[in-house]
Amino acid sequence: MKGGKEFRIGIAVVALAITIAICMGGYHLYMEYGVKKPLTESLLQVYGVQNVEIQDEQEELVITLTLVNDADLKTVFREANRLASLEMEDKKYCIEVADNPSPELSSLYNDLELGLYQGIANSSFIWLTQWINDYTAPHHTEYRIQVDDENLYLMLSKGNHYLARVIKRNIGVEKDGRVDVDA
Repeated sequence: MKGGKEFRIGIAVVALAITIAICMGGYHLYMEYGVKKPLTESLLQVYGVQNVEIQDEQEELVITLTLVNDADLKTVFREANRLASLEMEDKKYCIEVADNPSPELSSLYNDLELGLYQGIANSSFIWLTQWINDYTAPHHTEYRIQVDDENLYLMLSKGNHYLARVIKRNIGVEKDGRVDVDA
């Protein structure tokens, strides 16, 4: 009888391994063909989106959009976010915009960053636009800044290089479930 128990334990372990493999394979197929492929196809229909990459990272999907040269960052991002929220339902995701910055554009953005956050904090968008214009003009850099109730959208471009940033506007700081608008 001793051999019979070992045989049953061995079969149980093999059955468990096969079950886990089937479940993981099923989940992978569901993510690829039930989530990623339909979402990719939807996002590629958005005017201005050239390419879509979706990656699993920890507990959320990272959706990276590559835009065509003349794309309107705000319009594309908002539409992509709308479509993703419909497709993803309760799954966590974030949308990133792929860019092609030169070291000069990256440095310029780093110089602008404090002013960007000051403009967002004070809701001084007219001042911010003028300040960015004054700062980018000597660098012969084109810019486009847009804003909505959730984000600030910034595109910097020079030659074949461009930098795209979507910066969250935090209107209030949440503390213990409350929003403090004076923060």
